[in-house]
Amino acid sequence: MSGAGSRCSLASMGNFLEIESAARRLSAEERRRLLLSLAASLREEGRPLPAPRSFTSAEMQSWVKEDERDLAAYRRGPT
Repeated sequence: MSGAGSRCSLASMGNFLEIESAARRLSAEERRRLLLSLAASLREEGRPLPAPRSFTSAEMQSWVKEDERDLAAYRRGPT
């Protein structure tokens, strides 16, 4: 890879990975506060939030049933 754009992109990815790694070392309370702070900063940028997604009761029930089937299979172990 060559060019300033590539180097900048790789540096940005390195910075992101360093930040992500540091965040994993925080306590649960510190991660919660970091998340709230990041969310507040995004709101301050004024970008609209995506519209809430709407699911029917039938969709949600089908997901619950699928999860229950998967859990039962997991508990049975490998076949």
